[in-house]
Amino acid sequence: MNQYGTLFTVTIFGESHGPKIGIVIGGCPAGLALTPEHFLYDLERRKGGNQKGTTPRKEADYPIIVSGVFNGFTTGAPITILFENANTRSGDYEKLRAIPRPGHADFVAHKKFGGFEDYRGGGHFSGRLTTCLVAIGVVAKLLLQHCGVSIRANIDSIRGMPSIQEGLQKAIAAKDSVGGVLSCTVTGVPIGWGQPFFNSLESEISKLVFAIPAIRGIEFGTGFAAAEMLGSEHNDAIENTQGTTTTNHAGGIVGGISNGNDLFFKVAVKPTSSTPKPQQTLNWETGETDVLEVKGRHDLCIALRVPPVLEAVTALALADAALQMQAIPTVLPKQASSSHIVYHIVSKSVWETASLQETYTPEGFASEGFIHLCEKHQVAGVIQRYYVGVNDLLLLHIDAAHIAEHLRYEQSPTLYDWFPHLYNALPISAVNVVETLPNA
Repeated sequence: MNQYGTLFTVTIFGESHGPKIGIVIGGCPAGLALTPEHFLYDLERRKGGNQKGTTPRKEADYPIIVSGVFNGFTTGAPITILFENANTRSGDYEKLRAIPRPGHADFVAHKKFGGFEDYRGGGHFSGRLTTCLVAIGVVAKLLLQHCGVSIRANIDSIRGMPSIQEGLQKAIAAKDSVGGVLSCTVTGVPIGWGQPFFNSLESEISKLVFAIPAIRGIEFGTGFAAAEMLGSEHNDAIENTQGTTTTNHAGGIVGGISNGNDLFFKVAVKPTSSTPKPQQTLNWETGETDVLEVKGRHDLCIALRVPPVLEAVTALALADAALQMQAIPTVLPKQASSSHIVYHIVSKSVWETASLQETYTPEGFASEGFIHLCEKHQVAGVIQRYYVGVNDLLLLHIDAAHIAEHLRYEQSPTLYDWFPHLYNALPISAVNVVETLPNA
């Protein structure tokens, strides 16, 4: 019930209020650069308590790599990663021994496992275990980089509102929870991944998407809207021998097999089942209907935390497909560095001055208390937003391992994305490469 994969295999274990949760990954090629720092970005995006509308429960979520990694590289042996559960309040769930929460797995778990299930915080059914899914996704994404595959999920709407804040405000006003719609785009998938019928690429992705708690639907390409189109409208005309099509109504998959165009699909996320509103439910001790007011710490809108989880399960399906197609070797080419790299943009003159010293502290550090960094995919956006028309810029490649204890990922107040911040001066020794950026 908690295993997946043909060649790239995963096992997920643990409960929400148990001592630890974790994963075992089998079939990962040897030679993949992997350190705890590689996981921080996506784990921070998933965390509760970092943004309005999410649970106040906060866990450190620092990955404890137990096996399968040596000297910063995967060995080819199974990878075991643990996460500690430290911030639990199990007393909030005592009443659930008699009154199962509507919309949760409490009732069916009790029936299936004869009352032996760990009911605290939802036990093995809890969204807490999406931490494990994200960690699996980090490894899968790193593998897919060797194929040139990139995955990005975004929130399209919350309770039907394109504005996330407006959608959340409706929930707050109603003192209830809300859901949302997310889209996911995958670039770089070549022609030929997936199998017809029972192992179609849509089937594999969909199976894993529904492993995410709260997912209620998925559609590829035009999805259900295709039922209202004519065949001549829906067909994607092929332009060239690379399979490029003029439209992408199929969402990048035909006959269960990738066609070389972007994969595109949307998912529906239900409102959080733990709502502040009193609800009617069965009391299985008395056999009567009872009123339940859910206690504990819960998300107003779980959809806010789903993007990195959706990317993760998509990466898992694609990594397994890639290995089946021998698109990734069983031993990866030796890499120059096993560290996760983050980036900082600075003017040439400022960096020349800083290079004469042992540390770099920008002028704004005194007032803000941090140095703005970015991930590779965010560099172009940062330049466009802050440095249009500015010349003589440098891009610093920074070894995250050297600044890990001071590195934090936080949401931008104006962009719905997560950026690394350095809460300390930057040691010059942490800078691996200084790249000259082209003039604007």
